[in-house]
Amino acid sequence: MSAAVSYAKPVPIHSVNESFHQLSSIEEVKATIGETIRPVNVTNFFQNEEGKRTPEEQRRIAESNAKPPPKPKTVPEMAQAIVHVLGKYRLSHRTHFGEWPAKAIFLRQTESFVSSNQPVHMILPAFPFKSPNKTTKVLGVLPDAGEEMALAHLNGLAIAIQDVYAPGAKVFIVSDGLMYNDILGVSDQEVWRYGRALRQIAQEKGLTNLSFLRLHNLIEDEEGEYPITEEAYLSNVNKVRDEIVQHHLPEGFDLEAAIANEADTTLTYRGYLKFLELDLASQMIEETKAQNKARREKVAKHMILRGRAFASAIAAKYPNYLRLSIHPSTESDKLSISVIPQEGRIQTPWHSALVRAVDGTITMAHAGSVSSDTHELVSDHEGRPLYFQERSELLDWPGMSLSFDYLYPTGIIITAKDPAQSYSLKDVPMQKVRNLSTQCSPVILRGFKDTTNEKVYESKSYELGTPAAWTFGIKTSVKDSRGKNSDPVTSIVTSNEPMPMHYDGFFFLVPKVQPDGTTKMVSSQPRYQYFSAVTPSAQGSGYTLFASSPLMFKNLPAPHTVETLRGMTWDCRHSSNWDEHMNGIDLIAPHPETGEDCLRYHEPWPQWKTKFTYNRISIENGPQWIIDVVDEALYDRRSTLWFEWTQGDVLVSDNYKMLHTRTGFSGTEDRELWRIHVN
Repeated sequence: MSAAVSYAKPVPIHSVNESFHQLSSIEEVKATIGETIRPVNVTNFFQNEEGKRTPEEQRRIAESNAKPPPKPKTVPEMAQAIVHVLGKYRLSHRTHFGEWPAKAIFLRQTESFVSSNQPVHMILPAFPFKSPNKTTKVLGVLPDAGEEMALAHLNGLAIAIQDVYAPGAKVFIVSDGLMYNDILGVSDQEVWRYGRALRQIAQEKGLTNLSFLRLHNLIEDEEGEYPITEEAYLSNVNKVRDEIVQHHLPEGFDLEAAIANEADTTLTYRGYLKFLELDLASQMIEETKAQNKARREKVAKHMILRGRAFASAIAAKYPNYLRLSIHPSTESDKLSISVIPQEGRIQTPWHSALVRAVDGTITMAHAGSVSSDTHELVSDHEGRPLYFQERSELLDWPGMSLSFDYLYPTGIIITAKDPAQSYSLKDVPMQKVRNLSTQCSPVILRGFKDTTNEKVYESKSYELGTPAAWTFGIKTSVKDSRGKNSDPVTSIVTSNEPMPMHYDGFFFLVPKVQPDGTTKMVSSQPRYQYFSAVTPSAQGSGYTLFASSPLMFKNLPAPHTVETLRGMTWDCRHSSNWDEHMNGIDLIAPHPETGEDCLRYHEPWPQWKTKFTYNRISIENGPQWIIDVVDEALYDRRSTLWFEWTQGDVLVSDNYKMLHTRTGFSGTEDRELWRIHVN
């Protein structure tokens, strides 16, 4: 049996040809170098320089770009692809990027799922309850933005597997709360409410690749969510806990020997001792240092004992599920992962609070360590604290009470705090939107009035910056022509076909004087994209994808980093004219304002993917496998936002920091976006 890669590559939302309508640029080109741009033939910019490559290099490049559609993967090949995805989420994927011990086990388990064409099942013991230290460690007893981000990250892992394996995957989260709460002084009811709130978050956010299990699942026949009321849950807690310890603690288990001789047990024990310093702080105020140490050791050992029985019960009930873990380990029989994409010290959301920088960067910190001078505590509409937000004038809009909600993995949605309130686009401070999108793109205004008022929309572009003028004006309407566009170059844009990831302005040329005094035509992309959604996108269709350069570089598959790509140049040949092409394009370029590294790239698009124009890409001064590394990074769920439009959305994206595209969609879908390029 074989399985096939499941996802379809996306469709850009603009014409690769429309940039030639910029009159000022064309006239400047003619006046400067006396050449006429042929609008339809978008590849006549630079002279072919095949002489710089050997015949063998030319042959390999041509073959690599003219490949037929890939053959369906065999079961072992598909298992390898799935386990490759899992490896990206490893806790130590940056420091230890070699083969991990449990990989062979995971391959065997994965092959079993693939051979039967079933979703891959993973199981993660986690999300017990909030730390008993509500004073200095966490924000309250219920899940907050930390848990919400963790659930989104885990759901993204499952979707990432579905991107390469059509049946997809599911992460089963089995709470270990009842195994430890009585030891730490947390009530059974608090564990229940925490778990119930987690399920509500998953349901509200559409995290359909997650499933929740209880301890009851380990001793009953139920495979999925165990149907139980709060009353029944609370009345059976002691029975369930005792039964797991009695039936699943390995016979003759030597606790002291395990702590002394088993590397994974030693790591877990030391971790327990560390976090118990604060978890039990309120219970140890009157104790001496020696008594404090003795108490922590006793509790940690009790937790190890319970944890061993719990792990054995999971293995007995779900022997074929891929075992994930939140704890650092030797990865001899499981995969250690971080549940949150965070900077700095790795902490779980039930032991800390989420801290957001303006640019979207996440750190996890003990709540009591975050200064109110630099950060504001953000709460929901009911007053429940969620996370700490870095203070910034960019988040202070005069006369408006707003929520700035960060998306996973990138972007910000701005809405009125009061759902009954609707502010006008007329009153939006566009320079703040511009600067905010430089920090964290895309920035989306949702629920604002006048966003599909053409005059208001266009007038606000002048507050955002300097709009790029076209022969037809500054605004482009992007919608499906349903076959009425006969231009072979631009008709792909007005179809429902997938197209490659790219940045706007790749084919917008301006003359640039070279060091040797000659003039060369080079790409000059606009700074920002400014959109308004005249219509919504159909649910599950017509996504616009935004790939973040900083996140792509952070998440490159080890051992690669941005330094692997630095100094590389590439060229592009287009099917409208194979004899001439664009070349000498830097793969990494500095951001014009911040100076940070940005990926400048146009995804290869072979002929078999389209009935319209296609292209060929090659690396000029390095190995061609660099293309594969970059292409994989473009669609990494940890780096790329899959955005679904709501009618009236206004979106601004930094066209240097981000690459973008759009997924294919139904030919019957009425979908229209307005777009203005702004400098």
